[in-house]
Amino acid sequence: MYIPKNKIVTNLYSDGRGIENPNAKEGTSPLINSQTGEIYVGYYWKDYKGKFYTGKNPNEKPTIELIFSPPPQKIQPNSEPIVTALYTPNFPVLGGEDYPYNESLVEDYVNLKQIDFSQNFKIPPSYYPTPTEDDYNLGVFTRYFCVKINENSYLEISKDTYDNLIQEKQDWAYELYTPFWLQWTLTGEEKEVELANSNVIAIKERRLKRRGLREFLKGNYLKFYKP
Repeated sequence: MYIPKNKIVTNLYSDGRGIENPNAKEGTSPLINSQTGEIYVGYYWKDYKGKFYTGKNPNEKPTIELIFSPPPQKIQPNSEPIVTALYTPNFPVLGGEDYPYNESLVEDYVNLKQIDFSQNFKIPPSYYPTPTEDDYNLGVFTRYFCVKINENSYLEISKDTYDNLIQEKQDWAYELYTPFWLQWTLTGEEKEVELANSNVIAIKERRLKRRGLREFLKGNYLKFYKP
């Protein structure tokens, strides 16, 4: 079937970290291969109905529909896993009005599930990035961060650390952190670069529903800037 070029968007690329999800109120979601259920990394295109498919354009075969990963299920107030609520990103922290902290219930849950807190888990180390010459030629690069789920405590981390957290590696304390990334502008008109990075931070705070990122970065919107 012939599809007019003005009805589609081609040569899009997914790096597996998520794209704007039109079906969600805000935020991004990874694209999923509808046949394998795996996160899709590679070129894709969008048709006039808002659906996504593999390949740079409709002429690349095979054409497989891509879907967004389903949103995480929220735990209801009266459901069982009170400890899970403590460690689930973007979920109310125990101790608030809706989820009062009860030490005996936590101990009972830990004993019931035989959770071993004596095991040592890796904590994200701080990292100072250095843009490459290729990054400056491109004009942007990706900075990786994480924030504790129960406080506005931020860290800048490496790509490897980000991957370990986002993939929920079992030897990492991933339950305690929400990892995220920023596309940071490096070159251009100074005022435009400053505005772009300021907007990126504001949007990310809104999507995370957290504050403090701007303060953590000390409002330095021209960090790594090169005229």
